[in-house]
Amino acid sequence: MKTIKQPPGRWTTITLCSLLATGCGYQQYQAHPIAAAQGHVSLRAHDTGDSGFLAYLQAEGHHNLPGEWGWQELMLCTLYFHPDLDVARTQLGRAMASITTAAQRPNPGISMGAGRRNEPEVPEVYSLSFNIPIETAGKRQARIDMATNLSESARLNIAQTTWNLRYRLLSSWIEFNAAHQNLVLLQQEAKLREEIVTMLTLRLQAGMISSVELSNAKLQWQKTEQAVVEEQGRTDVLKTQLASNAGLPLNKFDQLQLRLDTADQLLNMQHDTAMINTLNPATQDAALLNRVDIRAGLASYAASEARVRLEIARQYPDISLAPAYNYEEGFHIWSLGINSLLHILHRNQGQIAEAIALRETEAAQFEALQARVIASMDSARSLYRSALQVLEQARHVYEAQQSQTEQAKLRFEHGFADRLELWTYQLENLLAKQRLISAEYQIQRAAAALEDSMQLPLENLESMPANTQHHTPQPHQEITS
Repeated sequence: MKTIKQPPGRWTTITLCSLLATGCGYQQYQAHPIAAAQGHVSLRAHDTGDSGFLAYLQAEGHHNLPGEWGWQELMLCTLYFHPDLDVARTQLGRAMASITTAAQRPNPGISMGAGRRNEPEVPEVYSLSFNIPIETAGKRQARIDMATNLSESARLNIAQTTWNLRYRLLSSWIEFNAAHQNLVLLQQEAKLREEIVTMLTLRLQAGMISSVELSNAKLQWQKTEQAVVEEQGRTDVLKTQLASNAGLPLNKFDQLQLRLDTADQLLNMQHDTAMINTLNPATQDAALLNRVDIRAGLASYAASEARVRLEIARQYPDISLAPAYNYEEGFHIWSLGINSLLHILHRNQGQIAEAIALRETEAAQFEALQARVIASMDSARSLYRSALQVLEQARHVYEAQQSQTEQAKLRFEHGFADRLELWTYQLENLLAKQRLISAEYQIQRAAAALEDSMQLPLENLESMPANTQHHTPQPHQEITS
């Protein structure tokens, strides 16, 4: 019987066309070089008059640029310009891309061969085989779960970065205002001490006082003058920090009209002492659940749990189907093979142990984070309560000193006191005012620290549930929900 030869030319053509088709749609490399000066130029380009920033203000409900800038208006600049948020966003983009990577199935393989034999009747030999990998034991889903939880942690990192920037901006705003007010009061104090020195000099010339009294007054005046110079330098440094936290260069920040505190506003501010009593354990637990780093810790733990599942699934080998076609001696030969690894030397024990250790580490870090947060809340609450007491005492001293100064003014107007006595009482009144304003800013610092410990503005405490059960989140709860 004569063998019918059917050279598979059509198979070769189909295969080559398939390979050409798979070559379509590839991405091309595009270089994006970065220069050291690029970041410098980018920072200098930040401007509140930028069209993109104006569009952002309109999207946030502000139709025009603010006439005066407080810390809340500057926060809009921070959210738009600060590079730390760009870093957090790119990290989220990388984490989201990892989900795509985790969801990818392994690509099949193809192998082709052609040969020639010495026999003239059957000169050609062709072979074509495929390799189709199949993952087993839910490895792909475990990878997706791990990448999804890591992306959730990266998403929460944006919120954490935003809150950190808010706290940094608020803190620098408080410090800048405090330095500005302290500078104004120090200048007033220096002027009063200068006038007192002038009056004491005249009295010394008249033989009414000793030189020791004048020397002491001059020394206090010189110290105050030195304090004015130092506070002026500190104010400039704090202004630079404030501009940096707002994401603006200093030359553009100097163009903004800031809404700074005034002494009258500070003296008339009232604080609700009952607010501190609302920070009961239930409210603290609700705030604890609200913290971004707590939720990020749960997401990280869930990712480590998914990794344990993945490593355990890798105990079971994947398989590969290998269908093949051969043309030899005029015969068409079809075959099907199955390939797999033999887990004889090890069964992924090392990787499983590493994943379990990582999960235990994440759980321990979560517990430590909770402990730090609770301790921070308790500490911030105590500091706020202490600051309230200091403020109350400073207010009583200032009010008493004001009364004495008014009496000295009346005695001076009726001729029962001289000018030096009046100026001395005014100086003591100014020093009491300094202590009161310093206590007021200490309240603001304590309130900012209390907000940071809860990651919640104090004005939102009223919306917190009042009867929340005493409860702290556990890592496994995120997994089972």
